[in-house]
Amino acid sequence: MRLVAFMAIAGFMIAGPVAEQVFGVQSAWLRSWTMFSAIGLGVIDASFEIRQPDGTLVSLDRFAMLGAPRNGKLKWIQNREQLASVIKRLCSAAGQGADIRVRARLATRGGWQIIHTDAENACAV
Repeated sequence: MRLVAFMAIAGFMIAGPVAEQVFGVQSAWLRSWTMFSAIGLGVIDASFEIRQPDGTLVSLDRFAMLGAPRNGKLKWIQNREQLASVIKRLCSAAGQGADIRVRARLATRGGWQIIHTDAENACAV
């Protein structure tokens, strides 16, 4: 009896993905497996560079520049307002005339969306 119950449950679990992936059938009763459907959506991936006096761009560690712990609030930039705040703080810490370049992208269901390019000085904007 346990074997029959196990086989029925296992068959039902496998039928959903097979129906959708092999036969292209979508059903409310036979649902496909979805892993991590919304994890990370809206998260911003950002990198920072600062121009040195000789003109070269060097990677900028936002934690070291702002004296913040790596496991604190600066670890995750969750929206455009937080990104703007981090950029403003970095520009203040770097001093007047600093040239900081920012590359940032936003995680969306359709893939990464570019929200900031390093084409211009973020401190001059």
